[in-house]
Amino acid sequence: MSESFFAQLEKKIDTKTKCRVSIPLANDEACAYAVCRGINSGILKATLIGNPEKIRLMYGEISDSPDVSIIDIRDEQSACAKAVEEVKEGRSNILMKGLVSTSTILKAVLNSQTGIKKNPLLSHLCFFELPDKPGVKILTDAAMCISPDAETLLMEIENAREAFCAFEKRSPNVALLSANEKISDKIPSTKLAEAVLSMVSTRKDMVVEGPMSFDLALNEESVRIKKYKGKIQGNADIFVVPRIDTGNALYKSLQYYVKASMGGMLYGARCPVVLTSRADSNDTKYNSLLLGISVWQDTR
Repeated sequence: MSESFFAQLEKKIDTKTKCRVSIPLANDEACAYAVCRGINSGILKATLIGNPEKIRLMYGEISDSPDVSIIDIRDEQSACAKAVEEVKEGRSNILMKGLVSTSTILKAVLNSQTGIKKNPLLSHLCFFELPDKPGVKILTDAAMCISPDAETLLMEIENAREAFCAFEKRSPNVALLSANEKISDKIPSTKLAEAVLSMVSTRKDMVVEGPMSFDLALNEESVRIKKYKGKIQGNADIFVVPRIDTGNALYKSLQYYVKASMGGMLYGARCPVVLTSRADSNDTKYNSLLLGISVWQDTR
């Protein structure tokens, strides 16, 4: 059996150039597991912002490592601002959400004066690998963009394509998901896909197709049975959902029912922003950190 995408990713990380992650209110079990594992593996340094006593209690001996710095800031908004400042001024390389609300860290990232926004849109990317189908795939957007119009959806696609090409040196196949393949006024997602396709008809750096159902994007047998004749034949690399509720449901299905290997981050800032859910497994949290480290090393 071939080695999983995330296992390969960890082996490819350059341990000679350790990445430093900045975490606001780092006294969070999810962060502690991922950071301690990363430091013990020799691939990570960390700037932990929050209550020093709580951090030392949670991180144990790792908190005394020369690779760890602790900054005593206990207010959520101030901690997020400081974490972003650490990245912006070059003392840290990537950002990871600690025990803070997503909205608070996003405000710090997107602040027009002190933030680190790079691309026109900040979007969430879920990297996943199915147990019986080797190879990484990306789902977007399951956490950020609520109900995108065609222009916003195109920006989501651009972020996903850029991130995909950091790991796979080829043009991706992009599936615009809907309930079926026919354009219908009664199914808004089909009209949305139609609008996006009109904007990418001349692109050579990716294949974009839709509307199409999830099974046709993922499963060659469904393509054969339904006699689907599109360019994407069950081999999509990027799965684009029309709304956040669809993306969230698909994310949870991959997580709980399929048991896919997963990792997630926000993309479009000057650095990767590692964003995990409280319900994510420890492996998902660590995989998310691996993604952030890898993207930083690839683009620095």
